[in-house]
Amino acid sequence: MTQDHYRVLQVDPSAEPELIDRAYRVLALKYHPDRAAGTPDAAGARMRRINEAYAVLSDPKARARYDATLPTAGAGRSGWDVFWDAGLVGLYLDRRRRRG
Repeated sequence: MTQDHYRVLQVDPSAEPELIDRAYRVLALKYHPDRAAGTPDAAGARMRRINEAYAVLSDPKARARYDATLPTAGAGRSGWDVFWDAGLVGLYLDRRRRRG
């Protein structure tokens, strides 16, 4: 079973590259094996999943190939539903405030 890279990074499939970068940095700080609580093996495995997801989603060509493999089951959901489910509405609102 392949992992859902968007779910790992907690971003919407239509997220802009800047949001993907920011989500990666937040998760990397939170789950880095040197900082995370718990066993080093579990933290290392989680960090490997985060790094793999970021490697795919940060490269436009790799992201396009990955997006082509995704099912369209969630196509009827609005963008806000996905943001709320992923807990990233705060990132969006923060970015929107900075734009003014």
